[in-house]
Amino acid sequence: MRAAAAALLLAGCGPATLGIQVDLVTVSCPGAADPRSGVATLRFKLTGDGFAPLSPGPVPFSSGTAQIPHVPIGANRRLTVDGLDSAGRVRARADSGKFDALGPADVHLRLFLRPVDQVTLTSDAAGNCTHMSRKRAAHAMTLLPDGRVLVTGGYDTTTDSSGTVTFNYLADAEIYDPSAGSFTPVSAHLSAPRALHSAVAVSGGTLGNAVFVAGGQGPVNNSVTAIQAFEVWSGAAWTQVSGGASPAREHHASAVDLKKGYAVLAGGQAGPDKVGVQVYDTASYFDLSQMRDAVQPLRMGALADAVAVARAKPRGGVMLVGGHDASGKVLPQISGLIWSDDFGDYADDTVYRDTTRFVLPSPRAHHVALLLEDDTVLTAGGVTALGLGAFDYSNATAEVTLIDPLGVAVNDVGTLSQARADACAARLQDGTVLVAGGAYRDPSGAHSARNVDLVTGLAGTWHVQPPGGGDGMLRDARHRAACVTLNDGSVLVTGGQQYRTGGLDALDSAEIYTPVGN
Repeated sequence: MRAAAAALLLAGCGPATLGIQVDLVTVSCPGAADPRSGVATLRFKLTGDGFAPLSPGPVPFSSGTAQIPHVPIGANRRLTVDGLDSAGRVRARADSGKFDALGPADVHLRLFLRPVDQVTLTSDAAGNCTHMSRKRAAHAMTLLPDGRVLVTGGYDTTTDSSGTVTFNYLADAEIYDPSAGSFTPVSAHLSAPRALHSAVAVSGGTLGNAVFVAGGQGPVNNSVTAIQAFEVWSGAAWTQVSGGASPAREHHASAVDLKKGYAVLAGGQAGPDKVGVQVYDTASYFDLSQMRDAVQPLRMGALADAVAVARAKPRGGVMLVGGHDASGKVLPQISGLIWSDDFGDYADDTVYRDTTRFVLPSPRAHHVALLLEDDTVLTAGGVTALGLGAFDYSNATAEVTLIDPLGVAVNDVGTLSQARADACAARLQDGTVLVAGGAYRDPSGAHSARNVDLVTGLAGTWHVQPPGGGDGMLRDARHRAACVTLNDGSVLVTGGQQYRTGGLDALDSAEIYTPVGN
């Protein structure tokens, strides 16, 4: 069943009035957690620019109707609906994310009520479980300005009777629409099939809002190698970008410099992991019109599998965390690139040159790293050692490390519930970092993880714990999945691959985590 639409009446101060009509979806798909469980009342809250938050008293869940009068019409409105139990605790939540209510037409919103602090399956308004249009691992997801998500590339897998895994690289894309809870293929395809690529949101110049896709690996002349083509998604179409002399990179680091708006690519290698593969000591950047190569080589030399994290404004720049060198040795390095107005180019960021202080407690590759609100960087998981061509997750780590560039401090602050690498991660709107999935090896073999960890730092004290709802884990074990924080504050987790007895399967399933509040 679906609860009755929640009708919200917004009246401006004067003749202008605007209605906000809300379709509150309360059904879940088979096997998913029921958002109605334990919910007795609904609490509506409307926030926005120019007025104090408005919240009428809770209404019975069976009614689903509330009125919020005398609200000025304007921008950056946000509606949340909390499902409360009889003790007033939040059991489920729906969130519109920010929207504009400018008129003259009414605003129509469809919100999905989902259990809080747990991961559940994605579903549509009819209560059907939703999946990506095809199985994908090592793909990318990028949040678009309108709140939808662009899903690009990746690979599917097939395993024959002997256990040999074949990777089928993908050139297609699809879009997840949070207002529908579903995925829709797009007709335009990438110019080349690719996985392990970067896909970052850029804006400015003649592009407007766009997604820049670079690198990755895929089939070229009947062998798998790094992909040269650079391309931009804009206006529902792909456009190739002049690459100049920029090399084809995979296992590279990529981030958008928040000061310049440029997409920066650092290091990487010329093909899949194997002995003798060329590992780059160079950086390139997309200046919103074409690719350009930085003149200076990376201070750390050849570097692949590092993670790039954009530093906050106004300083900008990109931090490079971990990675491995040309021999496959995993590094504890921390370095960076920053724009130099004097040279009109990216150069080594001297902040990190004190390698006695800017060094990870242990080497990291195939890890995650994200920028926090205070301009510190959190990194978690990964492997501490690997052999090129023999990557098997046997050296996975559970360490969680905080890098503080301003305080010049690098410290372990906790451990994940399971040592693992190739997880995905996203930062929630309250600053919490969610780490989902991953892979590890123990004496019984290689495994994909269902683990989910929430990493929170409050008043200098760090906590790592699973979500409190359900069993605190993903429905499907997965690694090389993709995570993204949606505008409503929830985190979407899609695809990835899963070890099973005798093989390796790519996944098309999607799951979503809803926090208690923002």
